[in-house]
Amino acid sequence: MIRKIYSGAFQRTIREFARNNRGASAVIIAFLAIPIFGAIGLSIDLGRAYVLKSKLSTALDAAGLAVGRNIFAPTDAEIYADAQKYFDANFPSGFLGTDPITMNAQTVQWDGTRENIRLSVHADMGTTFMNVLGMPSLTVGSATEIKRQNRGMELVMVLDNTGSMSEGLSGSTRMAVLKTSAKNLIDTLYGNDETREKLWVGIVPYTMAVNVGPQNIDWLKPFYKTNLKSNSNSIFTHDSTNTALDSGGTVYGWKGCVEMRDHLIDGTIDISDDPPADDFVPYFWNDYARDSDNDFNGDNSGGDSVTRNDWRESDGDISITSSKGPNKYCPSAPILPLTAEKSIIKSHIDDMVADGGTAINIGMTWGWRAISPRWRGFWHGSSTLNLPMNTKVSPNEAYTNLPLEYNEMHMDKVVILMTDGENTLGLNTSAYDIYHAFARQELFDHAPTSPYYYDYRGFLNQSALYSSPYSNYPDILDDKVLATCTAMKNAGIIVYTVLLVDGNSSMMRDCATSPKHAFVATSAAELQDNFNTIGEELSNLRISK
Repeated sequence: MIRKIYSGAFQRTIREFARNNRGASAVIIAFLAIPIFGAIGLSIDLGRAYVLKSKLSTALDAAGLAVGRNIFAPTDAEIYADAQKYFDANFPSGFLGTDPITMNAQTVQWDGTRENIRLSVHADMGTTFMNVLGMPSLTVGSATEIKRQNRGMELVMVLDNTGSMSEGLSGSTRMAVLKTSAKNLIDTLYGNDETREKLWVGIVPYTMAVNVGPQNIDWLKPFYKTNLKSNSNSIFTHDSTNTALDSGGTVYGWKGCVEMRDHLIDGTIDISDDPPADDFVPYFWNDYARDSDNDFNGDNSGGDSVTRNDWRESDGDISITSSKGPNKYCPSAPILPLTAEKSIIKSHIDDMVADGGTAINIGMTWGWRAISPRWRGFWHGSSTLNLPMNTKVSPNEAYTNLPLEYNEMHMDKVVILMTDGENTLGLNTSAYDIYHAFARQELFDHAPTSPYYYDYRGFLNQSALYSSPYSNYPDILDDKVLATCTAMKNAGIIVYTVLLVDGNSSMMRDCATSPKHAFVATSAAELQDNFNTIGEELSNLRISK
């Protein structure tokens, strides 16, 4: 009996214990504490990993675009160094405790054409909470692919060749740095190719005049063409040191600069793209006794023995090369019309020489003419390679000359204006001693006898200038720059501006298509970066993956 009682009590106790759930949650929590703690830690560490990956991706995209821009540098080391600079700028060393990442052959690769570029990196991030689950670190990777693509484009670079470009800049000269920067931009556009489909580049070197090249003699008024080609009794003595020929093989002493076709004040043709109509006058700086800036034998004034104007460089001696003579301050490098071949373009950039005063408005006007379809067929030596179909006229009719029409399908027209100074036109406090492209030597019967024929007040025949101090001249020229820029932009031309060290920054900014198209540089590195940025934008580098 007693045994039955004990047995029944024990069974009831077991059943009650089985039904009792007091304290069960504590046990469950004890069992789940570690995975719950790990899950919370996982979300925190994964959030940190997401931030790390986003930062890596941004930095890698920036580095990839830098590689695409600089992919044709002389050495691979330069490519990696440029990539490293942009990567480090977006991903500080040691970010979230990661080890430094190096841009090298393991992280940056490209194909044989260098048109497709891939970058990939990984970083190990120490975990904060996941270490409890036995995961002391997380590896985060990122990759990007850059593809170089070029739209069709006509590009004209209007480049300052004035005397100030010979001044020092970061251990070199402004001109030397400009040449390097401009050629790097060309390399960015062309890559390893000598020509690219539907890509042409022109160069307009400018000072206080522009050299259109003696091959374009047919633009001149008939009187001057006749005299330049005459073998006898010409007011322009032939100079055999100039070797440029026209289609008939004639050698001229005329270097190729021309005067502007309108007055400085109230002129309109000088800010237009009006094509030539046998209406240009050759640039000719006469020698006068009072003009110590350009004293050479060559006219019938001041006691010279020579009785006619002489195009020779110095003192009638064709063997002497000097900075004096009727071609003084005419840029050594003539305008290069739109050209397809990379080697010709880069060689022309190398030919530029710094000398003369500054007339940005003259350079910009000729930049417009070098790209305007109104000048199609006028430019001697303009490229005929890779010409597309003229979709503006007929889908089945090909272009035979450049420049192309505005708004041609899949084509851009772009002008880059660069200067290192303010507009002065070469004038100084004794401005009547300075000749420039706004002078009017033909107003004085072709062989002037007055020493004042290029007086900046008199030759304009504008009474408004008699009371205008010299300081007003930059404003007059700046207004002409802006008028030309506005007309170009209205026609659909994309305008970039680059100001180096000195000049009117507001004028250059207003000239550009937008403030983002206007650049300012104070050092060699900044100038190269400006041209690199423009080249990157024009080459349409894009992140493909």
